[in-house]
Amino acid sequence: MTPNLRLVRSAPDPLGLYIRVARVGSPELQSFIATRHIQFTGVVLEAKLVKHQKELLTLAQERRIDVVLDPMTAAMATPGGYRSSMKDLPWAKDRPHTVQDFQTAFAQRQCAEGLAAFAMDNGFSQVLAPTHLITEVESPWLPIDIALASNLRDALDRNGGGAIEVLYPLTISYEIFRTPAKRLAVIEWLRAANVQGLWLNVAGCGADSNATQIVRYCDAATDFQALGVPIVADHVGGIPGLSLMAFGGVGGIAHGITLSERLEVSNWRKPPSGRGFSPKVRVYIPQIDMSLPRDDAERFFEAGGGKARARFGCHDAHCCPRGVEDMCAMPERHFLHQRSQQVAALGQIPETLRPSWFLEDHIRPASDVAMIAKQMSLPEDLLKKMQVKAKGLNTLRTTLGPYAKERREKSFASHPKTRIARVGNG
Repeated sequence: MTPNLRLVRSAPDPLGLYIRVARVGSPELQSFIATRHIQFTGVVLEAKLVKHQKELLTLAQERRIDVVLDPMTAAMATPGGYRSSMKDLPWAKDRPHTVQDFQTAFAQRQCAEGLAAFAMDNGFSQVLAPTHLITEVESPWLPIDIALASNLRDALDRNGGGAIEVLYPLTISYEIFRTPAKRLAVIEWLRAANVQGLWLNVAGCGADSNATQIVRYCDAATDFQALGVPIVADHVGGIPGLSLMAFGGVGGIAHGITLSERLEVSNWRKPPSGRGFSPKVRVYIPQIDMSLPRDDAERFFEAGGGKARARFGCHDAHCCPRGVEDMCAMPERHFLHQRSQQVAALGQIPETLRPSWFLEDHIRPASDVAMIAKQMSLPEDLLKKMQVKAKGLNTLRTTLGPYAKERREKSFASHPKTRIARVGNG
């Protein structure tokens, strides 16, 4: 008798989710990693903060998730992005970088050697190549960055760091990114880079991108798939980031804990004035993809009463056992859990079904619930925020609906492989 055979379909590779680490939210991220089943791909540490993040770095290493080094060179080469806290990094100077600093092959190798040694000494599994802001196709930084990336790959391989992946962070103006001829010219340059992944950093794009920007970003990102490496949308969160993955433009996203969800380079153009301030983690309301300062979130739930708590409070006992109270008291944990769940659920949907599933499971419900929010009895400032959010979600719904049908025939970006998938548990 022939036994009945049942075909078992292998689980799809998970979509990439990288959490950018700042001083804000770091202890909460450590606790999340230590106590939960991890559903994100890795953490990104800024080079200047590595000495303050040793506990997090070693914890991530133990849990076998990727630890990505950001050398911060894009900001380091601008008057407003450079900070004195960067000057002790091996590839930094006591002033902003200039093109002249990297014009010789010796200088390029020296930068790559210092960065490779730093990455290996601190146990990083991936490193963002030392690249710079590209505001024109003819930028002198572009050929320099290609050489720096390839030199970094060579330096790692020579010194025993062959398992460390080099990722190319393309920090680029939105105007170049959205213009086909200029975009394709940049792609031709990138073909020469010996890297294992591409991270897109598009100025002015992020969690607050409108429907038109999402469509243009996705179409543009699709062209970069010709490079044959996984693509991650850096500094993009919320529904825009989820949309880019749902429609196949990118295979992963990276952002902070309700922060760093948009790349804003305007403040890089002039030296900082006075002391900066540390932004505060906000309270995430996933039903409408909205983050509010803690005080505003508390006012929202208080003014909205039972309806606000029922519609917008967290009812996931694994996330916030006490509902709204935990949302506001521990916003970092709530955000990490919710975003991880969103990305994990999306990754389980077959590519051809993802666009329509995302519309029905995320966009349509968010648009409907936002209409309820804007009709609630709220303080005027909060009511205006809800009205703006409702309008934006409705525009997304009407724009992305037809676009989802177009994307069914397009290619989907490959997902970044997890650290365990690349090197196992060893």
